[in-house]
Amino acid sequence: MASTPPSNVVSLDAHARARARLTPQESAGVLTDCRDLALGRIVQALGGVLDRVEDELFELAEQSSDRGSQELYLDARAQARGRRPAIEAAFRRQFLEYFNRKVKGEAGAANDRSATQALALVDDEELEQVLAVQGMATRLKAACEGELGALSQRFGFLLEKPDLADEANPVSPETVCGALKNACDQIEAGWKVRLTLLRVLEGQVAGELRRIYHDLNAHLVAWHILPEIRPTVRRNPSSPAGPKGEPGTAPAASPDTYAALAQLLGAATAPAGGALLPPVAQPVSLATRGFVQSLTTLQQPGAEAPGEADELANVIRNLKTAPQSASLPGVDAMTIDIVAMLFDFVFEDRQIPAAVKAVLGRLQIPTLKVALLDRAFFSSRAHPARQLLDRLARAAIGLDEASARGTATLAKLETVVRRVLDEFDDDIALFAALAADMQEFLERQDEAEEAIARRTARVVEERERAEIARVIAEDEVDRRLAAREWVPDAVRAMLEDVLVRSLAAVHVEHGEVSPHWNAMLATADLLLWSVEPKASAEDRRRLVAGLPALIATLQSGMARAGVDEAMREAFLGALVDCHADAVKAGLKGTALAGQLRAREPAPARPFVAPSLEREVVPAGDIHVEEIRLRTPRGQPSVRNVFTRTGIWTNVERYTWVEFRREGAEPLRARLTWISPAKGVYLFTNSNSSAAISVSPEALAEQMRRGEARIVDGAPLVDRAVDSMLANLRSRAA
Repeated sequence: MASTPPSNVVSLDAHARARARLTPQESAGVLTDCRDLALGRIVQALGGVLDRVEDELFELAEQSSDRGSQELYLDARAQARGRRPAIEAAFRRQFLEYFNRKVKGEAGAANDRSATQALALVDDEELEQVLAVQGMATRLKAACEGELGALSQRFGFLLEKPDLADEANPVSPETVCGALKNACDQIEAGWKVRLTLLRVLEGQVAGELRRIYHDLNAHLVAWHILPEIRPTVRRNPSSPAGPKGEPGTAPAASPDTYAALAQLLGAATAPAGGALLPPVAQPVSLATRGFVQSLTTLQQPGAEAPGEADELANVIRNLKTAPQSASLPGVDAMTIDIVAMLFDFVFEDRQIPAAVKAVLGRLQIPTLKVALLDRAFFSSRAHPARQLLDRLARAAIGLDEASARGTATLAKLETVVRRVLDEFDDDIALFAALAADMQEFLERQDEAEEAIARRTARVVEERERAEIARVIAEDEVDRRLAAREWVPDAVRAMLEDVLVRSLAAVHVEHGEVSPHWNAMLATADLLLWSVEPKASAEDRRRLVAGLPALIATLQSGMARAGVDEAMREAFLGALVDCHADAVKAGLKGTALAGQLRAREPAPARPFVAPSLEREVVPAGDIHVEEIRLRTPRGQPSVRNVFTRTGIWTNVERYTWVEFRREGAEPLRARLTWISPAKGVYLFTNSNSSAAISVSPEALAEQMRRGEARIVDGAPLVDRAVDSMLANLRSRAA
C-alpha cells in the first residue's frame, strides 16, 4: 500500500524538519511511491511514444534516398508495431530490476560500466551498443539537468547517501536508457534496426522524462524532503565551497542568488580598487526597520513616492535619495538597487500585458519592504512573496482583456494587489495566504482550460480523421493513374475528384479494410479497365455485360459525393464515348491502341510551394482556427521541418505560444493536447473563446515568418534574476 503523505501542518522549523531522518518504514514507503509513480508514468508515456515512433520511422523512410536505409527504417517500424507488447513488458521488467538494484547500492545497474571497460570489449557490436546507450543517457541528462540534480539530492537523503551521483539515482537517465535498450532488444532483427528504433525513441522521451522528474520532486517536497533545494546549485560544480556557517544558518557552500547579485552590482558600481561583498547575512538593523515603517505610508492608496510620474514609473531608485535612507547600511542600499532592477525587468517584459504591468507596478514598495526584511526573497523560489509575484504574472500570460474571462482575471489580480497595499505592514504571512489564494485561482483556470481542450480535441480528431481519409484516398487514386500510360480526361477528372471524396467518406464511416472500401476500389479498377482498348472478343463481351452494374455503381458514388444531376449526365455521356473509342481501338489493332494511349499524356503538375491554409471550425462556444501547411497534390509532403525552416517545433505540453494574426490582436494560447494520430497541436486559453489547431509543419512555417513565437513560461522572478545576473556580468566585464 502506498504511503500517506504527512499532514498539511508544517513545523515552524522547516529546515530542521527537512533534515530530520525518516523511519526505515517511511523511507521504504516513499521509495516505493516514487518507483510506482515513475514506472506508471514512463510506461504510459512509452505507449504514446511508440505511436509517434511508427510515424517518425515512416517519415524517415520517405525522406531517405538510400534503398538500404529505407528498408532499415521500415523494418524497424514493422518490428515496433508487431513486438509492441513484448517491448513494453521488457521495459517494465528491466526498469524495476535496475531501480531495485540501485536502491540496494549494487554495482552494474543500468550501464554503470566505466568507459575503460566499454572500450575493452572485443565485440564491436557490443561496444557500439554500450556507447549508444551511454550517449543517449548523457543527452537526456543534459536535457533534464535542473530537475535531475534536485531529485538526486532528495534520493541521496532517502538512501542516506548525501553525495549520491546522478548516475546512481534509481530513476536516472541511465536507468531509463538501459531499460529502453533492453526493450528494443525484443525486436528480432539486427542491431542496426534496434539502434534506429532506440535513437528515434530518444527524441520522443526527453520532454516526458523532464516532466516525470518534476512530479517526483513535487512528491518528495510534499514529504518535506529537502524542500528548499535550488536546482541551480548543481549547475556550477566548479564554484569553491566556503566554510560552514553557524548552526541555524544556511550552508555557505551553496551559491546564494542575493549574494551573487550584490557582488556583481558592487563590482559594476565600485570605484577603481575593487568592490567589497556586503555582509548579506547580517540581521535587520533598527535603521532598516524604521525605513520599512516609513515605506508603509507610501504604499497606501493616494500616496505618491518621490519622483513618481506615471503608473509604470520605477519609483524605487528615487527612494535612495529620501532623507530616511541616509542611515541605511550599505547592504540595504544595494537591496534597493536590486529591487529596482527587478521592476525594470517587469516593466520591459514583453510577456506581461500593459494592464498587468500597471497592477504589478503598485507592488514596488511592498516588494522592497519584503526584500529589506528577508533577503531570501531572491534566493528561495519558495518565498511566499516571490510565489505571489510569480503567480500573478502567470495568470496574466494568456490575458485577453476583451473577453469576459480576461476581465475577471484582471479584476482578481487587482483585488489581490489591493489587499497587499491595504494590509501589509511587516508580516510576510499575508503573502503566503495570497499566494495560496492565487494558486487556487490558477488551478480553476487550468480546469477550465482542460475542459475546453477536451471539447475542442474531439472536433480536431474528427477533422483529422477526415484529413487522413482524404490523403489515403488520393494516394489510392494517384497510384492507379500513375500505373497507366493514358487515361481519358473525363475519367481522370472523375477519379481525382468524385472518387476521392467518396472514398474519403467511406474511410471515415467504415474504415480502410471494410467491404465498402474494397468495393469502391474495385469499381475504380473496373472503370479504368473499361476505357482501355478491347482487342479480344472476350473483353468486349465482358465490357457490354458489366456496363449496367458499373453505371449503377458510378451513379451511387457520384450521389454520395454530392455531384449534381447535370454533371452526372455529362460524365456518363463522356464515358459512352470513351467506351466506344476503346472498342474501336481494339477492333483496329494494337497500333491504333498505342496511338490512343499516346494521344494526350497526363500533363505534368508544376511545382507549387507549400502554403499555409486556415479554416475556422466551431466547437460549441469555442472557435477553433485550423492551420495546416498544405502541399499541392502530386508533390512530396513536407517532412523534415527542421531542415527546411531551421526551427525545431517539438513543443512540450503546456508551452505558451503567441500567434500574430493580420488585422487582429495577438492571441496567446497554451499547448494542452497533442493528437496521437498525426501529432497536431491544440492550443487553448481559458481566458479566450478562440483555440488554435496547428500541425508542427505549419507552426514551424509560422515561426519562420514571425507569425508565432514561444512565450517564456518560466516564473517571473526567475526570468528577472537571470536577466539581472546576465546584465551585471556584462557590465562587470
